[in-house]
Amino acid sequence: MGNKRKSQEKVTVKKKWYSFLDYIDPFNYLDMLLYNTIGEPKSTLKKVLFWIIYIAFAFLLAYILYTLLGILFGSTMPLATVVSGSMEPTFQRGDVVILGGAKNIKAQTITTTENIAQKDLSWFSEMTYKINEYGLEEVDTITINHQTINLNDIVKTNNSVIVYVSNIQGIPIIHRVVAIIDAGDGTFLITKGDNSKTNRYIDQDCEVSPITGYLTRGCLNLYPVKKEMVIGKKIGLIPYIGYAKLFLFG
Repeated sequence: MGNKRKSQEKVTVKKKWYSFLDYIDPFNYLDMLLYNTIGEPKSTLKKVLFWIIYIAFAFLLAYILYTLLGILFGSTMPLATVVSGSMEPTFQRGDVVILGGAKNIKAQTITTTENIAQKDLSWFSEMTYKINEYGLEEVDTITINHQTINLNDIVKTNNSVIVYVSNIQGIPIIHRVVAIIDAGDGTFLITKGDNSKTNRYIDQDCEVSPITGYLTRGCLNLYPVKKEMVIGKKIGLIPYIGYAKLFLFG
């Protein structure tokens, strides 16, 4: 009998220890509102109605949280899920990148007096190529205004990783900044994925075939990315939690 009483006391203490969660759980307040206005969900109709309201409320909370994170981190897209292998081994598919404002972007800065907003890379830069470890052609160096950047060193540096929207595919791209160009018509960024097997060329290396008229190489964005068009800069990483999104949306 004594043991039973002690067991009951332990359960009571445990309940009191967890009871503070009721005050921070928004669904607890939703439950109270629904029970006071609709009543207990005894019928099938009421149960369905409860679930519809729960799901709508969950989406609303997620939207509010996402907005607050955007304000806190200074980015219109505070979280971005990695959906491809273009940044391996730095990021894996399913990783979630935390984004801050596009300030203090780190990369080698090159100054030129040329206007480059609507110019292909070939107009103001020279690139050399090599055969990489996979037996595939890959960009080796890029030279702008007599300054050469070795692309082999980029992954090993702390160059910033940014998100911008591809003007070809219309989707967010998470890639590393190769160079910052202070040009006559603004500040622009050159970017590339870290994966030497799938992203062997600079994103803006958009060579057009004179025969077919189609873009060749790994072109993701016509012309350099204007700094004002950057959505955010990586400030953190949460591994693998984005797999749920990949599973649901591919």
